[in-house]
Amino acid sequence: MLRVGVVGCGSRGRGHIQILSEFEDVHLAAVCDPIAEIRAPVCEQYGIEGQCGDVSELLDGEALDAIFVAPPAHLNAALALPCLEAGVHTFLEKPPGLSTRETEGLKAASDKTAAKAMVGWNRRFHPIVVEARDLVLDRGPITQLVGEFHKSITELGNSGKFAEVLMDQMLFETPIHAIDTIRFLAGAEVSEVHSVVRRSMSGYRDVHAALVAFDNGVVAQLIHNYTTNARLERYEIHGHEISAYMEGVSGGQVFCDGEKQALRGKGSGTKEQNRFFIDCIKSDRPIALPAANLDEAIKTMQLAEAIMAGTR
Repeated sequence: MLRVGVVGCGSRGRGHIQILSEFEDVHLAAVCDPIAEIRAPVCEQYGIEGQCGDVSELLDGEALDAIFVAPPAHLNAALALPCLEAGVHTFLEKPPGLSTRETEGLKAASDKTAAKAMVGWNRRFHPIVVEARDLVLDRGPITQLVGEFHKSITELGNSGKFAEVLMDQMLFETPIHAIDTIRFLAGAEVSEVHSVVRRSMSGYRDVHAALVAFDNGVVAQLIHNYTTNARLERYEIHGHEISAYMEGVSGGQVFCDGEKQALRGKGSGTKEQNRFFIDCIKSDRPIALPAANLDEAIKTMQLAEAIMAGTR
């Protein structure tokens, strides 16, 4: 049994708690959230004995094998850093900071204490993405990719859900999923980035478009729009006489040999990634592909910053 703690009892934290509670080899030992009225019902629902108001209290008061860090997005790095510095294996939600520099700080701490670290880019594990990737690669190398993630900046601004520090950097919040997915699927280092980023209808960056070339010849288009009125996520994987079109991670189709095949992978991606992280700890093996360790995280953050550099 691994003793696991969870930092953050919002929607992301509760999602991880639900999944971890289903693992027979995990004991949810404690949760950490500064708001008692939020954490207490979670502890009652899942029978969790330990409750803490801050991370230092959690680290001092509990003997943990691993911690899942899932606070509001702009706090991910700040709350994961002391966990890694304490030598506790840490899973942290995306983004792993709001800059490459923050992510590099996490990597330095992880290297110093030998604590394993993994970032929650769950599309790498989603059965539909995995199935589509495998079908294309069975025919030869990937040639071209498309990734899209759209939301409404107006709706987000009115909701008050995100801290002001994040509003002009929303590329790091949701579209970072698509950026990481495309970089993972390309399977190579970035060689060129050409981007246009604008504040079109708000005071925040709300239009992002990028053409990305990789050193293995794969070319990718990334489109992230916040002037829309709805959430939309899409991916395309093109290969040798085959193409996969995915509507987010809810379904998709593959076209090859003059026929159409539905993608039927079932799962959330999150459960699969959490299981992977737990298994790495139990077997004491490194966090490696398909997962995003901090080396992978730094590369994804570098690509995101290169796209943001196209702000006009």
